Amino acid sequence: MTIATASSVLFNVAAGAYAGSLFFHLLKRQRISCLFLGIGFVIHTASLLARCWSWGIFSLDGVFNGALFLPWALALVGLTCLMRGRVRDAASMSWLATLTMLTTLALPVQIPPPGPFTATWSSPMFFCLEVLAVACFLASGWFAWQQLRRRDEDLLFNQLAIWGFILYSLAQVVGAVWSYFGWASLFHWGERHLQSAAIWCLYCGYLHTHFDRSFDIRRKARWALSGAMVVLVVAYALQVAAHLTVLNPAKGSGKGSGRGEARVTAQEQVHGSVPHGAVPGACRNPELTEESHD
Repeated sequence: MTIATASSVLFNVAAGAYAGSLFFHLLKRQRISCLFLGIGFVIHTASLLARCWSWGIFSLDGVFNGALFLPWALALVGLTCLMRGRVRDAASMSWLATLTMLTTLALPVQIPPPGPFTATWSSPMFFCLEVLAVACFLASGWFAWQQLRRRDEDLLFNQLAIWGFILYSLAQVVGAVWSYFGWASLFHWGERHLQSAAIWCLYCGYLHTHFDRSFDIRRKARWALSGAMVVLVVAYALQVAAHLTVLNPAKGSGKGSGRGEARVTAQEQVHGSVPHGAVPGACRNPELTEESHD
């Protein structure tokens, strides 16, 4: 068994553990649900660590991809709630962890191999911070929805939104550094950068509602829930779709003249545009794919 295969097997086992956590949560066995959530988190961590060597060399490329890393980040939010004594809230996070894991397993996601545009510390750090922020935003929307149903004064959703904004702001700073290293510019007028700016402004506006007394807790919860829906589409669904072999068949085929076009698509997923005359990943080994190590 190769390292890449071991990583995939562990990922499937982690998905089963998350599903077990959801099963016991539905049975209202919250502590057992949290136990399975923790087991899934540990196995998922082992899968991500193994993925660092899945290309035959140590590389963080693909480890912090949203499709693979977001379920881990959501489970981390749940375990953080558990450490704060919020057992029921921690167990409820099994919903988000399980659904995102099943989405990754159901869709034919193809992670591009390492290349010169990602050979810098700022690349994995950007994706790590961004996905952690997305997890906080989605968890904020999840608990905002529960707050609207229970009609209590629980501000957990607000705390998660604030932490998400902090992490997302740090991601934009690191992303600007990466953009400068790779493309000699801090910002590009591409859809990827504009989407990030839109999300940042959305939650910046949310934070400013704290200075408006007319915004009670329920109106804040509605904003947090709406923001989470925007993040779900812009920062998760569209980014996962960029790696689907169904939408990018050349990426999955690995043959023919479509390989260059597929790499451009993957690069546009990060920066929205490609400098004139540059072909991202042009100096990558054409045969360097995860499947070649299985």
